[in-house]
Amino acid sequence: MKILRDEKGQTLVLTALCGSVLIGFMALALDVGVLYHTRRDAQTAADAAAMAGALDYLYNQSASTAKTAGCTAAGKNGISGNCTTSASDGSCTGTSTQICVNVPPKNGPNTATSGTFVEAIVMVPQSTIFRAGSTPVYARAVAALPTNGQACIWVMAPTGSALDVQGNYDIESPHCGIYVNSSTNDAMGVTGNAGTVNSTFIDVVGSSNLQHQTTPTPATMNSGIRQSPWGNLNGPDSSACSSGNTYSGKTITSSNIPTASNGVVCFTGGTVNNPPVLSGSITLPGANSGIVYYFQNGVEVNTSATVTFGNAIPYNPNTSTFTLPNSGVNPGAVLDVGNGTLKQDSNSILNIYSPTQGSYTGIAIFQPPSNKSTLQVQFGSNNEVLDGYIYAPGGEVYLQDNGGGVTATGIVAYKLYDKASTLTVANSYDKANPTVTLNRVLKLVE
Repeated sequence: MKILRDEKGQTLVLTALCGSVLIGFMALALDVGVLYHTRRDAQTAADAAAMAGALDYLYNQSASTAKTAGCTAAGKNGISGNCTTSASDGSCTGTSTQICVNVPPKNGPNTATSGTFVEAIVMVPQSTIFRAGSTPVYARAVAALPTNGQACIWVMAPTGSALDVQGNYDIESPHCGIYVNSSTNDAMGVTGNAGTVNSTFIDVVGSSNLQHQTTPTPATMNSGIRQSPWGNLNGPDSSACSSGNTYSGKTITSSNIPTASNGVVCFTGGTVNNPPVLSGSITLPGANSGIVYYFQNGVEVNTSATVTFGNAIPYNPNTSTFTLPNSGVNPGAVLDVGNGTLKQDSNSILNIYSPTQGSYTGIAIFQPPSNKSTLQVQFGSNNEVLDGYIYAPGGEVYLQDNGGGVTATGIVAYKLYDKASTLTVANSYDKANPTVTLNRVLKLVE
């Protein structure tokens, strides 16, 4: 009986029992920690895959290349595996790591949503202690470009003076901002204090000891770096020119404009130093998917000429807006300065209405990155309407002379120089066409 009442050894038994439980909890904690770590890595990869896929789809409009871009981004963020699309029910499963990129999404509130919505699902099988085999860890993200960007003037020179204003300059962009990419201490120049910049912001990556501060919108120095949403587009070249769509003469009038072939019309006359001339009153027609008028050696708009590219959209200067037709499609056109310059003689008028569909959506004047020439878009007392962007990432956009001006959607240029001219950025194309303009904000929506 004494032996039965002996309590010796109980602590050892309790310790053994509690130790087993503690070991179990420790194993569970390790499993949960490993699973959370894997989940975090998978979510990072899914976010990167969705963002990369949406950006690729914006420029290429291809679900295939978007999937490849998404899987590549996931790999660069530590998750490499089988690159595929989800099953018809939206599931992404397998015995090995899977990266499913869907255009459009197959799950969630944006299922089957058209446009640049890209879904990325990452599945990683993770071995655990408590459970034999492995536990699948899932992460999901959806990226899109649902809204237009807040900057409408992009001045992208990485160094040196990028934005210069002089005299009685006037830049009116009250609904969007100006971004200056130059990172040096001479990024911006202001000569004289008689001018106006009315914008939502002027963000300068570098700095400048300004002679005068711009008003009413001051420049903010040492701002964060932004990435232009337009990329580096390249237009057609001489390979797009054939006998049927090419005019090689020096003087261009309404009677000698050739018919477009594959959306391109070529003018190959003149030389870079003596370009062909647009004379008189001319309309170069547009098309729903856009027509690119490619000037191989540049172009000159003759004195007092009135030249229109595309089909006119009524413009209300009081509200700085354009009115699209009921179909929402503008039969638009693009002036492409392949080489040389765009020269505008005194009092000439150049109006351009850009396409709302096709490869050059939203671009009125196009100058490829390889063309470093100055792009003079205004000279004299003329006033012009450009329903679209001035795109010249390799050259300087130049406006000159008080009394005249340009109304445009925006500018993407290497440099911008406003010498006593009026530049108005209408609150129009980006706002009216948020799902087609390239100037959009890429973000995660799920």
